[in-house]
Amino acid sequence: MANYSIEIQRNNVTLAQFLRYVRQQCEKKGICMEIDREEFENPYRPESYSYTVVNGEKKCHSAEYITTKNLRRKLASYQTSEGFTRYYYSDELEEYEETKLHRYDWTVDGTDTPCEAETIRSFPYDHQIYILNWDSSMYNEICEFTFDDEKTGHGYYYQANRHAQE
Repeated sequence: MANYSIEIQRNNVTLAQFLRYVRQQCEKKGICMEIDREEFENPYRPESYSYTVVNGEKKCHSAEYITTKNLRRKLASYQTSEGFTRYYYSDELEEYEETKLHRYDWTVDGTDTPCEAETIRSFPYDHQIYILNWDSSMYNEICEFTFDDEKTGHGYYYQANRHAQE
């Protein structure tokens, strides 16, 4: 297949309408769009991983959401005789969950790396696959959707494929 690209932006649509429109436009151009709605909404493992080879070193980056359970003192209150409410932390503990994005960076030898650069991002409603091969051929697919209210929102889709120069 020859070099190609497609870029689509849609506003005030449901997620189903957006994905259906993107799939139709890709089919019209003979482009394969294989984003699964279930995986797009709720990825099996929400994470991001990328690397770039620079001067023989593979510079790696990853990010993932980690949920931890923590304990904290319960907030309590009482009324003063003047009618004011006073707040304080009691000796009683309560458990709560906290989710944070953790980022990691590291460097390894890049001599046996299959590609010059690669990015895989899979978070809810945020998907990207980018591959830059050593022969300068490239594939990039981005699909993002943001809800503006409970049902509708706006979406962005981009796909490009560039073959090596001969």
